[in-house]
Amino acid sequence: MTDQTKWKRRDDWVGTEVEGQLVMINVDSGRYVSLNASAAEAWRLLEQPLDRNQLVDGMTATFAVDRGTCERSVTDLIDRMRSLDLIDAAA
Repeated sequence: MTDQTKWKRRDDWVGTEVEGQLVMINVDSGRYVSLNASAAEAWRLLEQPLDRNQLVDGMTATFAVDRGTCERSVTDLIDRMRSLDLIDAAA
């Protein structure tokens, strides 16, 4: 994974907001996840393929967080979303 890698949402997830969290289910596996507000915002931003820096830009525009903290959080979030099969590298 490099800073220039563009990430995109996988098409096999659908979801809806429930009590302030985005609850999603994988239509192929039946697996489900619940995303907190920051992860849900990243999910919305990843409707279009974005690299890590573009995602940080979007998150810092939405949340009151300094860029360094956001960069570390976004790196962790990308890793977690990848491990859950929520996102893939864009072709």
